Amino acid sequence: VGGALAAALLLAGIGIVIFKYSVRLPLGTFFGATSALLGVLAVVFTGHGVAALQEAGLVRASGLDFDPVPLIGLYPTVQSLAAQLAVLAVLIGGYWWTRRSALRMRVA
Repeated sequence: VGGALAAALLLAGIGIVIFKYSVRLPLGTFFGATSALLGVLAVVFTGHGVAALQEAGLVRASGLDFDPVPLIGLYPTVQSLAAQLAVLAVLIGGYWWTRRSALRMRVA
């Protein structure tokens, strides 16, 4: 209950600050940075998720020869790296598609 109350107060404080200073907040830069952070987190969480499934024995693990780096979700298995590369490819494809669409709208 204390944690929920503290989180609610913190969220209210952040909301007040955003509303008060939103005129000066560069929204394009803000949302670009948060989108990049979410993309990085998606790749990291994918690595952790596949590693957890491998530890549970639900996904096969084909090992590679390097040390794991759990902080960034990098594990030495073909399956985890393939999943992370797939997520990264989707993110790059989405970024490319969005930029391409924005350029077409400017030209038209």
